[in-house]
Amino acid sequence: MRVEQLVVDGGTVVGVVASGDGAERAIRTRGGVVLAAGGFVYNDEMLAHYCPPALRPNEAWRVGQPNDDGRAIRLGQGVGGALRNMDAVECALPIGPPHRLARALLVNRDGHRFVNEDTYTGRIGMRALLEQDGEIYMVVSEEIFEVNFVGMRLQWAAETPEELARDIGLPEAALAETIRSYNDGAARGEDAEQHKLPPFVVPLRPPFGAVDLRVDGGAIYAPFTLGGLATDVDGRVLTAAGDPVPGLFAAGRTTAGIAADGYVSGISLGDGSFFGRRAGLAATARH
Repeated sequence: MRVEQLVVDGGTVVGVVASGDGAERAIRTRGGVVLAAGGFVYNDEMLAHYCPPALRPNEAWRVGQPNDDGRAIRLGQGVGGALRNMDAVECALPIGPPHRLARALLVNRDGHRFVNEDTYTGRIGMRALLEQDGEIYMVVSEEIFEVNFVGMRLQWAAETPEELARDIGLPEAALAETIRSYNDGAARGEDAEQHKLPPFVVPLRPPFGAVDLRVDGGAIYAPFTLGGLATDVDGRVLTAAGDPVPGLFAAGRTTAGIAADGYVSGISLGDGSFFGRRAGLAATARH
């Protein structure tokens, strides 16, 4: 069934109105209502208002499913629940597997590196989308390039960094200096600029190639939202003043959970399972 509204009596959430099979039902709770219906990555209106960067990637790569439409967040907001971190988004940009592709260089529109290529794909995606405006390229040499698990292919190839930069439309001198400086350190097994781990630090030798990783160029940027209802450690939905909304609880991506800036894989499972359990226990304790 689909919850259409929360029922409030004397300031306390006491039930829901839900629809299904062509009919509506009013359902009273003896303990409390727990909202756990995902985030809002499939609500373009909410994304445009709270989190515009999440609208830029192709909708096909959004992490979630169409019912992540923010309904539970809006239900909680409608009875006084406060919102937190609504502009927070996670966005993965998978350049691997194989992770050996971390031997490549990631450069921005200025021909400069901006991240260590062996880092978490979510960090790469966030830095690329939010800090580099979704305009980055992966520079490789022929000997290290592999087609990754999503079929990533070379868009440009050239014998010199200057020619490669000219083909892409990057500053020639900047890209040439980026590759020269990196190769100097790589010859010693060092990456003084971005501190990539030694196994992934190898010089790039001609011929060179580049993969188009621009968000508007069809690269896979996979976003989902991290903001939602404000809650305490027992899943109680809080007002802007920090007071609990009586009878209302929430968990998972419906809430502003553990992560806001710096997501790590699996945190959503904790937000859902750990805090969902605490919310359920707190709700039943009211009965």
